[in-house]
Amino acid sequence: MELHWRLLTFIVILQSLLSQGFVLQDDRKCKYGRIEKLLRIRCYDLDLKEVPQNLKTSVEVLDLSYNRIRKLKSSSFQKYTDIKFLMLYENMILSVEPGTFEPLTSLQEIDLSSNGLTTIPLELFQLPRLRNLYIDSNELTSLDLRGLEKPIRAPLEYLNIANCELKELPDFGIMPKLWQLNASKNPLDNFQVDSLANFCHLQVIDLTKTQISQCGCQQVTNHIMMLGANPKFVPVCMEALDVRECPLPYNRTIHSPTFASCQTSVQLAETKNLWLFAAACFGGVCFVLLVVLYCFVRCRRKRVQKRMQKRKPFVISPRNAINRQPEDEPLHCDIART
Repeated sequence: MELHWRLLTFIVILQSLLSQGFVLQDDRKCKYGRIEKLLRIRCYDLDLKEVPQNLKTSVEVLDLSYNRIRKLKSSSFQKYTDIKFLMLYENMILSVEPGTFEPLTSLQEIDLSSNGLTTIPLELFQLPRLRNLYIDSNELTSLDLRGLEKPIRAPLEYLNIANCELKELPDFGIMPKLWQLNASKNPLDNFQVDSLANFCHLQVIDLTKTQISQCGCQQVTNHIMMLGANPKFVPVCMEALDVRECPLPYNRTIHSPTFASCQTSVQLAETKNLWLFAAACFGGVCFVLLVVLYCFVRCRRKRVQKRMQKRKPFVISPRNAINRQPEDEPLHCDIART
């Protein structure tokens, strides 16, 4: 009986210590690892209230999801400039100080979904390598993009703005590389097909569970088909509307100056890449030629040196001092004996 009570007492004390965090603290620390040769630090579900500043500065994949971070400061990521993938979903982020993401010039993907943001940090659109942006499940009802610098610098390919209470697609400006847009679970009461002119490379658009009108649905479907994209996630139009009732404004989308400018941006980017490739090839060929020329000159020099070493050296003959030859007479030379 006494042993039973001791065991019961021990279990009660242990549970108390566990609830207060005095036991198994090692399991509550950030975990280090590798994922595809990238240094990953996983600070998942640790009840963190701010970005920890004692991590390895060479971190490339940082997971801070499922924490209690309410505010991102301008100093939050100054130490971690090598981050390529940043997960901040399922926090309580309400505000982001200006300059917070500016040091992350290597950032390729960021997930800010399921937070309390009312706007998108505009500096994200100027990051030179950002390809994937998740900002879904935030309160972007009164999204203000008047301060957005256009054209944006980020080469965005995937954008998720689902479930953000948006009544229309925000005007992010031209995104020539964007191929997938998720705008599902938004009201989109004021949707205008003209807004799709910014996305000339669009292949997939998700408009499921939206309140888009029948005319808007028909316009989007036709627009997507004209681009040769996938209409799978566009709501099925219940009825075909007459062109007089629902015009297909291709003169304002596919044939619009915005769409043409988007295509020009793509062509300029491709041309630039082609010139860079050609310059790299030319530089490589020149380098190889220089190496070959250097090797040729060096081999030739070695051959000359070997020939000179094979020749027997000449010395001035003593007869020149004895016979005192006239000045116009050549000097006598003897072959040195080895």
